[in-house]
Amino acid sequence: MQALLRRFTLAPVMMAASALAVAGCGSSSTGGSGSGGTLNIGVIYPFTGSNADQGAIGMAGCLTGVSAVNGAGGVLGHKFVCKQFDTKGDPADATSAANQMMASATPVMVIGASDDAVTTAPIVTAASVPNFATIGDPHFDHQTNQYFYRITPSDALQGVALGYWAATHYSRPAAVFTSDLGAQTSVPPLRTEMAKLGHKLAGDVTLAPGASSYRTEIAKIIAANPDALVMEMDPQSAATFLSEYQQLAGHLPIILGTQRTSNSDWIQAVLGAIGPANFSKYVKAITPYVPPSSPSHDVYSHWLLKQTGVRDPSQYEGHPYAIADFDAINVTALAMVEAHSTSPTAYNKFITKVTAASPGAVRVTSYAEGLRQLKAGKTIQYIGAGGTLAFNQYHSAERAFSFDNYDPASKSMSPVSVIPGSVLNG
Repeated sequence: MQALLRRFTLAPVMMAASALAVAGCGSSSTGGSGSGGTLNIGVIYPFTGSNADQGAIGMAGCLTGVSAVNGAGGVLGHKFVCKQFDTKGDPADATSAANQMMASATPVMVIGASDDAVTTAPIVTAASVPNFATIGDPHFDHQTNQYFYRITPSDALQGVALGYWAATHYSRPAAVFTSDLGAQTSVPPLRTEMAKLGHKLAGDVTLAPGASSYRTEIAKIIAANPDALVMEMDPQSAATFLSEYQQLAGHLPIILGTQRTSNSDWIQAVLGAIGPANFSKYVKAITPYVPPSSPSHDVYSHWLLKQTGVRDPSQYEGHPYAIADFDAINVTALAMVEAHSTSPTAYNKFITKVTAASPGAVRVTSYAEGLRQLKAGKTIQYIGAGGTLAFNQYHSAERAFSFDNYDPASKSMSPVSVIPGSVLNG
């Protein structure tokens, strides 16, 4: 299975015949280079279930990106439309959703999935459609599928960042992760980085997600007397674990989480479990770094805050995964303009061209600006709201990470220190 994922070969795709009711409006994509009509963007994430927050994040990014592109006149006479499909966080449902998406929406590009991309990405790319996934699974670190792209960092790098920070800032960190794949992919590189820096974990526990109690595991961790808990859990598991830990130990150590810790559903669940004061004091996160202020981010923020279909859009202003999906749409639109075609097989090879640093390239920070420069015959390099997007040979864009504190005013995690990519890759 691992070898299959590393090669990321394309399996035969059986398309479902029935259509799925989806968000948005407009006709199916024409996929051509003529004018008029709409072009569908598939948004495939869990929209229900324990990971439903991923769907809300993806749609925030998609709707914002679509607004920026359509606000500049669209692409070659076409307007973009977001079409959502629900994986429910389950492999069988993800397969069905991906088949229905490709059959009923005929998307010109797809954003998502995250953990479910192991199932959905082969279906999307088998149809020769570019897929910008937010999956962290390290099996994709050396994939060679020409239609697959990853703007968000690998969990391997996330694990290195966690290990680096834990080893350089705490004396007795303990690791507590649930057993699901999305959490476990960070654990081996965390352990390796700790050992590389001459440190070891005071405790190392794996939890079954969704349990009604973790008192046995908590007792083992408390006995190790940690000064920090390095962790990733779903909201329900985290709320149960941390509430019981606080009861049994009488206090909380520093809680150092992954990007999952920054999602609004996780924040709300744990706030209710340990209280606002303790949350602000103890909860920290290591997340993909997003520059808090840049011309590209200003464009993103401008269009994001106009989204009436997004609940509390301000919560996504610094969210790296919503920003990644926004950038993916801008990159796709610029690649289409450069290719003079909206056909995926025609524009795909231009995705890396419009994001690459090349001699004489004009750096642009929005679709509107890039469109003007391309019409003037210029070579461009799109600088995204999440920073530069230099894709490596495996179509992954490397990123720095940041150490984040909770900001009660914005109800989100905010960067305090930047961990440069040179440290993590060095």
